[in-house]
Amino acid sequence: MPPIIWDDAAQRLLSKEIIKKTRRRSLKEAREIEQQILQESRLVGSSIYTKMFQASKQEPKEKLALLLGQLGAQMEEGTLQLLGPYQIDANMPPHGEFLRLLAKTVQQAYSGKVLDDPQVHQLRMYLDRHNITYIRQLFGGQGITDEAALSAYVRASKKSGGLGGQKLIAERARFHNKYQHNYQPGGENRKRLTPDFHGEFILDENGHFVSQWNVLEFDSAGKLITDFDYYRKRCGTYTQWHSFQQQILNGESFNYADRNDLVHRRLDILPPGQLDHPLRKEIAKEWKNPANKVEYHWKKADKQKDGYSQRDLIKKRAGWLSIFLLIIGIAKRNLFRHR
Repeated sequence: MPPIIWDDAAQRLLSKEIIKKTRRRSLKEAREIEQQILQESRLVGSSIYTKMFQASKQEPKEKLALLLGQLGAQMEEGTLQLLGPYQIDANMPPHGEFLRLLAKTVQQAYSGKVLDDPQVHQLRMYLDRHNITYIRQLFGGQGITDEAALSAYVRASKKSGGLGGQKLIAERARFHNKYQHNYQPGGENRKRLTPDFHGEFILDENGHFVSQWNVLEFDSAGKLITDFDYYRKRCGTYTQWHSFQQQILNGESFNYADRNDLVHRRLDILPPGQLDHPLRKEIAKEWKNPANKVEYHWKKADKQKDGYSQRDLIKKRAGWLSIFLLIIGIAKRNLFRHR
């Protein structure tokens, strides 16, 4: 297992934080505060953990190995298992600072390269699980759809764990509308992203999250089950099995890239075919992605304002700029012809 010990720079920061918070406290209070800080330092994504990760002088790939070691990452029959002792902080929001820091670290570690480490790749699905659980537990509840909870997350203040009114990015969800035989238009899944592009949520036509975490199970030892035969036997009917596969294949996928570009292709789009867990790889053999603009379209229903998301403003500005430059170019050519 990779080492889980922080380097000197990170440990110095931890010591300074403890000294700062325990100054002028009684011995009893100081010990309690110290224990609290040490416990929080074992929660990936907590404030102190994020500061330590940022302060560390290790190289990007060493930082990733450190994180995976802390989470007890092990590959077992093609599936990443996280066995502790560190846990992902339940209070870290999907737009959390650590997630941006992690994404930047992966970008640096695989600069100009396709991500080829199955542990780093499959870590994304555990971040997905964290994000949808966060939305459901903090903003959901009985009678509240996932979409309503997502909307509440957008409206909630940053102090209470929300986005403070900053809207999600609405993007096309072509890769999240896979089909087996004949593509049936209508009722497509929709994709929403956190403003930093990293956190991703897929919604069906009824406002429910589409996610492999709706159907995957853990065994008695707390290990994720990804055995094909296990789930095939549990899904007794064709309808149950078909629905199960849709959840596995069409769900969300945390992005290490900052936008839909070549980095996104190298880190997020290309790796799944080779590095996904065996269940998803086996099921994917019989499913296809709808052809863009032929089968899959940016539907009117998906363009409608929902109050909590919007198209990528950078793309929109770039689009209008391209049109403006095109018009200027045509005008210049016409002016030149008439001289």
